[in-house]
Amino acid sequence: MVSSRRPLPPCPVCNRADQVRKTQTAYEAGELHIAPPPMPESHVSMIKYVSIGMILVGVAAFLVIVMLSSDEFSWLQMILSLICIVIALVLSFIAIRQIGQGDEEARRRYPVWDRAMANWNRLLYCSRDKVVFDPQSKKVLPDETVRSLLDMDRLEGESAQTQIVMTH
Repeated sequence: MVSSRRPLPPCPVCNRADQVRKTQTAYEAGELHIAPPPMPESHVSMIKYVSIGMILVGVAAFLVIVMLSSDEFSWLQMILSLICIVIALVLSFIAIRQIGQGDEEARRRYPVWDRAMANWNRLLYCSRDKVVFDPQSKKVLPDETVRSLLDMDRLEGESAQTQIVMTH
């Protein structure tokens, strides 16, 4: 049976390919200490909004129970319970909007992450020489350069600069 895998190019230091592997494989084996770029995620928390909303709904429920168990009708209790419910609804709306904005921010960063992952998947590692190299340029890359190729903030800045130049 013929293997469909292409052989990896040789290391530019030792000119041998027997110890060359993809950066992901080297990272998973613990040989490479540079991690792949993290996937963009939304880190928006809505726990404070939910907690305050639950307290307000609890207060409103208490006021309604007190109002129903007493013989007299109290406009103040009814207004306070409605205010608590409205504030809880507003807090829910704010929390949902913030979650949506966080998700949109993560979605906006996906193309940048794709470019960083393309760089990560392109680079190779030589276990013998303990170097990362770019098979396209056939050059060994120092750790700072590798981190720069994987830095999503830098890639996003370059993308923004390219768009500004193209619009002018």
